[in-house]
Amino acid sequence: MKRFAKVILALVILVLFLGTLGLLSQLIEIPGVSMTVDQLLFDYPWLFYFFEGTLLILGSLLVILLVVALSVSGQRNRLIYKDGKNRIEIPKSTIRKIVEDTYAKTIHPDKTKLKIKIKPQSVYVDLKVGVRSKERFQPIAEDVKEQIQLALADALETVESHVAVHLSEEESMQSSNRSRVV
Repeated sequence: MKRFAKVILALVILVLFLGTLGLLSQLIEIPGVSMTVDQLLFDYPWLFYFFEGTLLILGSLLVILLVVALSVSGQRNRLIYKDGKNRIEIPKSTIRKIVEDTYAKTIHPDKTKLKIKIKPQSVYVDLKVGVRSKERFQPIAEDVKEQIQLALADALETVESHVAVHLSEEESMQSSNRSRVV
């Protein structure tokens, strides 16, 4: 089924390319192509509607791409805080450094994956920690979560922050670091 869809998509792209080439040959003199397209348009009047359809499809695709490009903003790299006439921009790297410094005392940074999302007037922190036992490290995770929330509240003051700490079990470090030479 996927192959069939790919073949149909390839044929549609080929037809759109040929239609675009035919339209271009009517605007710019392309040796061989312009005369052939003129003759085909004279012999087959329905080809005019094909070129018209090609223009409509390409135009609608361009409009859709423009709307998508304008509506989907890239990831925010700065938290912008407006206080009256003042505007304060806090880079994402600063927020990352605050969070990393907070949990580095408790958890080794090599065992973590940190994701930070910046929304207007809020910061979302997602910390994934690789541990040997979820039950043993659950109190530590809660403590780290509280520490990060307090650090962000102190640093960012009125900006809302959401913190999530996820624990994922991994194999014992000793068994993976053990030498296999007998």
